[in-house]
This record gives sequence, structure tokens and C-alpha cells, in this order.
Amino acid sequence: MSYERTSITSVEIRESSGPHTPSQKLRVYNKVCFAVGGIPYSMTVTGVNFFFSVFILEVAQIPPYYVSIIVFGGKAWDAVTDPICGYFVHRSPTTRFGKLQPWILLSAPPACAAFFFLWFVPDISDEGKLAYYFVMYCLFNTCVTCLHVPYTSLTMCISNEQKERDSATAYRMLLEIFAVVIAVVIQGQLINVHRPAGDCDEGGTTVAPDNLLLQMEFYMIGAGILGGIYMICAVTVFFGVEEHPDAIHEDPDPFIQGLKYVFTHGPYVKLTMTLLFISLAIQTIQGNLTLFLTHSVDLGDHFANLILALLAAAIVSLPMWQFVLLRYGKKTAFAAGMIILVPIWFGPLFFGTNLALAYVLFILSGLGIAVAYLLPWSMLPDVLDDFMLKTGVRKDAVFYSFFVFFNKLAVGVSMGLSQIMLGIGGYVTGACEQPESVGLTLRLLVSPVPIVCILIALMFLWRYPITEERRKATKRKLSAKEPQNGYAIHPGKDLHSSIASTMSYQSITTDL
Repeated sequence: MSYERTSITSVEIRESSGPHTPSQKLRVYNKVCFAVGGIPYSMTVTGVNFFFSVFILEVAQIPPYYVSIIVFGGKAWDAVTDPICGYFVHRSPTTRFGKLQPWILLSAPPACAAFFFLWFVPDISDEGKLAYYFVMYCLFNTCVTCLHVPYTSLTMCISNEQKERDSATAYRMLLEIFAVVIAVVIQGQLINVHRPAGDCDEGGTTVAPDNLLLQMEFYMIGAGILGGIYMICAVTVFFGVEEHPDAIHEDPDPFIQGLKYVFTHGPYVKLTMTLLFISLAIQTIQGNLTLFLTHSVDLGDHFANLILALLAAAIVSLPMWQFVLLRYGKKTAFAAGMIILVPIWFGPLFFGTNLALAYVLFILSGLGIAVAYLLPWSMLPDVLDDFMLKTGVRKDAVFYSFFVFFNKLAVGVSMGLSQIMLGIGGYVTGACEQPESVGLTLRLLVSPVPIVCILIALMFLWRYPITEERRKATKRKLSAKEPQNGYAIHPGKDLHSSIASTMSYQSITTDL
């Protein structure tokens, strides 16, 4: 499940509070049109994170060491393209459709094409496949970035009313969760139609060529469906959302100076390291889950249903986590969510082919993963407010860009190291049944390795200094400041809404 929050452009946002600024109310129709723009990124990235490694191992039959080069190199490139894309978006001319909207529409066709051909197997050597998938993976990541960077920046350009932006963001969060379900249901169910899932037909030891061809066709059918949804969403945002470019104010300081601000701010460094290690834990499990269920516990046929159970548990648990958050604060809620995962993730070390126990572990994991995904992005505005109080300036774009960078770095590192460990463990390319050493390696990848990452994340979170009392005090001090130069200071309200509107859906229910 991929749930990244991105805002990379070198643009600083201020909400105008002048008396002559007209109120920009949004209809439910506009909010929904904006929200569907979050579907393409979450949907396609979820499909890639869950299934791409499995596809190039089992269908394209590339050695694990080559796979590690593809996924790590591709994610490293993905992280680099964020600030590059932000640079060009920031300097692109404003058209009659706006500055951001053309990027969203024009980047969609090449993104859909790259995603589709990512699941095609060319009849070439392993080295040729390495080059092909590396290029296609980088191309896909670049095109998706060219949609997602301007789209997330569009949040501040749809209205000058913070309440309206919060409401639109709440809609977006819901549809992004729905996008994850779409990817798992469509690709997961189609893949299971012809995937051997650890058993070869007629007693063979390798997958028959005809079966490989059928698997590729069904992967591409799934990619075609997701690509069609991607294109529809991009067109919907372009024609259904009005961009108000007057909400953007350029950052007068050089980018390098912004970096100095960011990496000398202690709370930001500690929160970023917490995000890095919790992302490493979750992404390591996500990238190896299909293979673990197939070769370690013989439950590969149930993968899609187990993931749906996890997602359902995550969604249902949101009101509970909001209660914990409001009662005890963000830091305590975040720590509790991670601590819950530690005993749960010991389970894969010991359980065998037990479907009922697998459902229990997946549902319980959903409880912790929900808060682990959402809370870091809710705590980042608190860090920005703390920085604003100490320095008197805001560097939101730089803070967000490196927050995303480390999240993507975690994905690349986890996927790359996983493939290296599979190679060391003796993974046999093209074989239906793998050696016992592969099953043991996969158990280690989905249990001890993520647990160690969580414990390191907890250590950084323990040193994170912004308690609930300090957060409230910062908010009061910023609210007491007088507006300057026609711009008002809104603590905790920058490119994304607070966790309250995200998790309680109050902004949505008021529209119904």
C-alpha cells in the first residue's frame, strides 16, 4: 500500500487575508473532481509496489540481483525527479488553464503508456530485459511525478478558504484509500487467474511458456484497466477544477539556503528519520508479501483477499485513532501504532499454512499501519510551525520535498535489499517451487527486519521534542502574531489538512 504525500515545487504558499479578496467557496462537485486526482498516483504506485518485483521475477524471469538494480535505481531516479519537476513546474508559464493544470493533463498519456509497457515481456536476453525495465520504470516514475507534483500543489490554488481546502483534502484522502483497493482488487484478482502460486501443473518444476504468456496478458489487462482509470481521473481534474494562481507566492530565498534551514532544525531531522525507518519496515513487507504467502506459507491464492482485510481494518480503526490522538496527542498515538505492530509481526516467523491465523494477523496489522501512514504527514505541519516560530520564515516546499525524498528512498532501499537477500537465499528464476532457504529468507524479510526498523523508528520518535503541550503553545504564539504584508499566518495549515479533518471526515459530512 502506497500512501505518499508529495509537495515538491519551489513555491511558498500564503493564504491571503486582505479585505478585498473574494471568498472562493467550492461545490461538492468541485471537491470530488479535485479528489479523484489523488487516485492515479496511489493506484499505480500501489500496483507497482505490490506486484512489479513479483512480475519481473516470475514472468519476466530476471535474476534477483538484476531486479535489485531495477527497483533501487528506479526509485533513486524517482526521488531525484521530484525537485527537478518542481523546478520546471514553478517556472512554467501561466496559461488560460492555469500553471498546474496543463502538467496534470499532458503528463497522463505518457504515464499510462509507460505503466502499460512496464508489464510487457520483451523476447531479449536478461541483460536486455534489465535495460528495458530500468528505462520503463524510470520513465513511469518521471511521468507520474509530473502529474503528482503539480496536483498536490494545486491544493492551495483551488480556494482561498482554508476550510474549503481541508474539506477537499478529506475527499482526496478517502479516494486515495479507495485507489489502493482498486489496485489490489483489479491487479490482484487478475493475476491469480493464471499464477501458479507455488505449484506447477502436471508435476513440472518450471512454469510452462504458455502459462507465462497468459500471466503476461493478464498483467497487461490489469495495467490497461488501471491506465484507463488514470486517464479519466486526469481529465476530470483538468475540466472539473478551477485553478486560482493568485494563491502562489514565490520564495525569495535560494534553494541552498533553504536546505541549510531544513537540516539544522532538530525536530524535522528526528521526524524524518522516524518516517524513513517506519517506511522501510512497511515497504519491506509490502514488497515481499506476495512471495512470502506463496513460498513460505502456501497461501498465495489468498493474497488479494488478505490485503483487502488489512485495508478494511485500517479504515475501520481511524475513529479509534482519532480518539487516541485527541486524548493523548500525536506523538503518543504514533508510538502506540508502531508498538502494536511489534508483537504482531513476530507471527510470520512461526505460523504455517493457517488461513484463519493469517487473516487475524493481517487485520491486526491494519490497526497499526493506519496510524503509521497518516500521522507523520500530520506531524510535519507542527514542525513547520515550530520552524516558523523560531526563524520567522517558512520553507514548506523544501521541508516537504525532502520528507518525500526519504520516503521514496526507503522504498528503493527496501526493494533493492530484498532482492539481494532473495539471491543470497537461493531463489531459482522460473521455478514454481523454491528451496526451503527462500521460504526462510522471506520469513526474515517480513518479520525480524521490519521489527528492527520499527524499534529504530521508535528511538527517533522518543527524541522528537514537539509534545502536545509544545504544539499548542506554538499555535497560540503564531496565532497572536499580526498579519504582515497582506498575508496571514495560519499555524498547522499548509499544503495538507490536519489529521482531524483527514480521519474524522467531518469536512465531508457537512456537505451531505
